[in-house]
Amino acid sequence: MRTHIYFETERLTVRQYTLNDIDGLFRIMSDRRVHTYTKDKDHPWDEQRTEEYIRFMIQHDFRTLDCFHGAVIEKSTNQLIGLCGLNPYQAGEPEIEFKLGVSYWGKGYATELGRQIIQEAFAATGIRGIYGMAQPENVASRRVLEKIGMSYSGNRVFRDHEDAFYYIANPNTH
Repeated sequence: MRTHIYFETERLTVRQYTLNDIDGLFRIMSDRRVHTYTKDKDHPWDEQRTEEYIRFMIQHDFRTLDCFHGAVIEKSTNQLIGLCGLNPYQAGEPEIEFKLGVSYWGKGYATELGRQIIQEAFAATGIRGIYGMAQPENVASRRVLEKIGMSYSGNRVFRDHEDAFYYIANPNTH
């Protein structure tokens, strides 16, 4: 069976996970620095959690862009460099997520991914909009959310800590 590709950008492919992704994703998600501004900051992923996450994603076979998680592959090296997706948040308004390995920070990949996720999801689904959340002190992530067209809408408590909230409306549904 062919692995489903969610979308591609100039430098990246976002596809469904395979069991072959466990080691690559573990290398990224076990790095404490990846979790500096997340609830997992004191608990980077171990191999078991990584495998459970990938098996869950494979089992549920998410194919639609209103709710998905995919492996981010750098085209030039064919290496898994992170994860991205849209998480359930509010009905018709998911939350955007992306996490990249530290060696891929500062290369514009998060901005490239975010723009394409928004474009693809708005074109292929009827979602009303997309939320983005980042801890207030996470300047880099907040900058990415702004670069991809999201507007700051204030701080709120989410997942037991304060987050800066961002939002972009789907122009096709308004």
